[in-house]
Amino acid sequence: MQSIHGLMSSVIDYAGLYPPAQLEPAVVVRHFTEVISSPRAWMLGRLVWPADKLDTLSELAQGNAPRVEPPSTEGAWAITCVLSPAGTPECLRELDAVHAFNDRQSSEGEAAMRIDSLEMRAGSVSAVERLVTALPDDVFPYFEVALENDPRGMIAALVGEEAGVKFRTGGTTPQAHPAAGDLARGMLAAAAAGVPFKATAGLHRALCHFNQGAGAKQFGFLNVFLGAAMAQARRIDIDGLAAFLTVESMDDIEFSERAVAWQGIRVSREEILDARSRLAHSFGSCSFDEPWDDLVAMELVRAVPSGGAA
Repeated sequence: MQSIHGLMSSVIDYAGLYPPAQLEPAVVVRHFTEVISSPRAWMLGRLVWPADKLDTLSELAQGNAPRVEPPSTEGAWAITCVLSPAGTPECLRELDAVHAFNDRQSSEGEAAMRIDSLEMRAGSVSAVERLVTALPDDVFPYFEVALENDPRGMIAALVGEEAGVKFRTGGTTPQAHPAAGDLARGMLAAAAAGVPFKATAGLHRALCHFNQGAGAKQFGFLNVFLGAAMAQARRIDIDGLAAFLTVESMDDIEFSERAVAWQGIRVSREEILDARSRLAHSFGSCSFDEPWDDLVAMELVRAVPSGGAA
């Protein structure tokens, strides 16, 4: 249906190298290649890769990614690169590696890939401000902020910049999971400031649920991205958003071709697309199959024998 496609288009940044999956690099590249070449590719965003393994990615992508063929190359892979915290010497060295990678992967005959997104912890407001001004316009950074603290100062520093914030929405321990109220506060602050965000960790399932392995309740990607659409449309306050982030059943959520509604709050497909474009960009997941399979089980997307959707 149109509303779910608008909500989920290019939403998953595949991070198979990271916990809990922690797959080998060759396996991650193989999985990414399979998905991006399949009918499921509409839900796939970038490949998440650490700066210290860029040479490995260059080697593994040969024969998998399209080859660079001037004057134009179709289907180049989009990469988001994870760096050390902003303001550290390591971060500056890794930025040099990013530039070298982009130069190399634009050469004729190489695997066609480009790092157009960066992710790193926010060391300080001043470090973030210096880095943002030094980056080229074609690379978009996301700065991870601590949700247990008030993130509005860091978000305010990004107003008017070509940059976003990163919210860690889970992990492998109970302590890694933010409170619903803290996540709601961050999301509403980002919406009010016009600063986009990406989320990472703990969003393998569509709706909030208890994860036995992590020992904690985890948010669902529908909770976060539908909640973002409600926040962007200015239809929900912090208490309402915190409540929606913990919804565990589809009983009260109504999907249709043109809109999604919950407890009298309705967001149209156009408002969902606006939220995805200007606020909730994507989420990192070490699994593509789990989010996909959850949507199939909920009959929000239709499976076909090849693993795609109609």
